[in-house]
Amino acid sequence: MIQAKKYLFAFVAFVATCGPLGAQPRVFTLDELLSVADTCSAPLRASRLSADASRAEQEAVDRRVLTPDVRLDAAVGYLGNGHGWGRDSSYSFTVPMPHFSTRFGVEAQQVVFSGGAARAARQQAAQGARLASLDAAQRRQEVRLQLVGLYLDLFRLQCQASVLDSNVARTRRLVDDIRALHESGVALKNDLTRNELRLSELLQQRASVADELRVVGRQAATLAGLDPTAVVLPDSSFLHALPQPALYVDSLALSLQVAQAQVALAEARLRQSRASLWPSLAVVAQDRLEGPVTIDITPYDINYNYWFVGLSLNYNLSALWKSRSGVRAERLRLEESRLRRQYAADVHRSERDAASIRLAEAERRCATRRQSVALARENYELVYLRYLSDVARLIDLLDAADVRLRAELDLVSARADVAYQHYVLQYVAGRL
Repeated sequence: MIQAKKYLFAFVAFVATCGPLGAQPRVFTLDELLSVADTCSAPLRASRLSADASRAEQEAVDRRVLTPDVRLDAAVGYLGNGHGWGRDSSYSFTVPMPHFSTRFGVEAQQVVFSGGAARAARQQAAQGARLASLDAAQRRQEVRLQLVGLYLDLFRLQCQASVLDSNVARTRRLVDDIRALHESGVALKNDLTRNELRLSELLQQRASVADELRVVGRQAATLAGLDPTAVVLPDSSFLHALPQPALYVDSLALSLQVAQAQVALAEARLRQSRASLWPSLAVVAQDRLEGPVTIDITPYDINYNYWFVGLSLNYNLSALWKSRSGVRAERLRLEESRLRRQYAADVHRSERDAASIRLAEAERRCATRRQSVALARENYELVYLRYLSDVARLIDLLDAADVRLRAELDLVSARADVAYQHYVLQYVAGRL
């Protein structure tokens, strides 16, 4: 009963996190979204099931190798009379048989030497389980990086929406000012029309950003395992607590762990292939109870029991000419896996260096964008005051507004790129 309550509680918690209850608008921190994905994401659940199946298979191989084989056979039936005749068919005879026949036997066998085949089988199963676990971990890293990208897209789009809202509000005030100047005969109707067109374009951009927010939000919700209609809102405070590169650049990447496991798997396969060239030795214990006894011409209607304990030697002579090519093939595969491991190490170093370079470049670009925004805002305010004083033309004001808008949007993208490159560096190191 207690166990049933535990399962019921776990099911309710799962539904509350992953089911329709998550369809309410909610601000997720990046850590919260990644934590939900670890539990609810369909690709991650599938990879965990695959890893569990591999571990179960490893346990089955260990039991098969480490425990003896025990066979039990039993039979009961009708035994017919025996018939015999001479080779030249000159005579024949019938031997009456006890018709009720029984047979019962039990046999236990444990292999004690197989040329290393048993150990190699266990190592193969262990490396297969390890590869499945690493594959699940790699899939988790990939899903988390995709979620980071989607989350930063949401953040970027939300910031763009905020920038566009500010520009819309500023343009509305400008339109009101120009309308007042036009009514007083100072500004031209063309000036008012051009600013109204600009306002319309800004509103269209804002609507496009809102649509893209819904699209990306649904993609993030689906990947994380939330209800597809959920509204995922980003929290911008995560930019203030980005991980430092020095904390994870020296960690062992998952790609290298996978390459090492593949080398170990190839070594186990080579040992198992070589083991086929050796005989196998097993300890055998057997007990049988049979009746009637029919090993003589005169049958005996009795039950006969005998037992046996000893050693059994088995050697497949055909392996001497059938298995050598297989051993050579496994040796070549081992060399291939070692080369792939070396290549994976080289690729990892290259990706780590590239990620560090891109992060430094993104930080420099972000610093430049901040300076550009400060200058663009200062320039816009100056041109705006000059336009109201009838010193600057409208086209100068529109150009200054466009430069300010582009600078602010570029800064949003640059900040998001810095954050993304931080997480890419974590992904390369296998620590996301």
